[in-house]
Amino acid sequence: MFSTLKTNFRYISLLSFILFSTACSDDETKEEIEPQQDALSLRIMPLGNSITQGGETNPSYRYELWKMLVDAGLKFEFVGSLDTNWYSQAPNSEHGADVASPKMGETYKGQTFTNKHEGHWGWMTADLLNGYANPTQYKRDKGKLSDWLKGYTPDVVLMHLGTNDMIHNKTTGGTVSRIEQIIGQLRADNENVAIMLAKITPMPAQYANVDSTQHFVSLLPALASRLSTPQSPIIIVDVNSGYNPDSYTYDGLHPNTAGEKFIAKRWYDALKANEATLYNLAAQRDRRESGN
Repeated sequence: MFSTLKTNFRYISLLSFILFSTACSDDETKEEIEPQQDALSLRIMPLGNSITQGGETNPSYRYELWKMLVDAGLKFEFVGSLDTNWYSQAPNSEHGADVASPKMGETYKGQTFTNKHEGHWGWMTADLLNGYANPTQYKRDKGKLSDWLKGYTPDVVLMHLGTNDMIHNKTTGGTVSRIEQIIGQLRADNENVAIMLAKITPMPAQYANVDSTQHFVSLLPALASRLSTPQSPIIIVDVNSGYNPDSYTYDGLHPNTAGEKFIAKRWYDALKANEATLYNLAAQRDRRESGN
């Protein structure tokens, strides 16, 4: 009987140790894959052209996305060199002028919309790499991506590029190649940057060749698959499918309020689906910056 009690005691002790070890392991794993989001702000850079920047009456998808992220309780900040929108028909201006976002400084649930972004009205992919070819036209947008990145380091880039390339009949292959170069510059700034690459919104024939635009869109998943890594993932975000220019734009190209909400929801869904990964990558960037 004494032998039986001794054996049972050893069994119970071993079982208790295993359960305790498993609990500790689970806690450690959770800590690894879920960094302290309360202490870490996710830096999100909206990168693109007029669809990203917004105009004098429409703040762009960024405002709607900002509210969605606030509602979700995420700790984040938008980053970029610009905090203005663009008024393409500004009086007494040949090419347009800076204008404050209609939502600039608005508060929502205790948060303030700063309107920070990297949306450049009328710019093509080559302009982001090399600077605008005609600086007298959009003179307020000086510099280029590599210059702007000296002022901040994004954790996530919401990239909606290629619209103006298609409008100006640039080749689809050349546009994809320049997007790859842009990705390279973003990674040179942050080796753990996550890039959300949009299948751009469709345009009617009055703006660009419809077939060329859709061919360009079809090339993006292969680019993402080839370049994506666990340390710097490239995630395709489809804002093309289901987007109707007749319903979602005020001129066939630029989003109206319904279009802004449509685009914002697609970005939001992608951000939420990859939330843990994005904060983990941001934590790696934060440790490098702090020297830990």
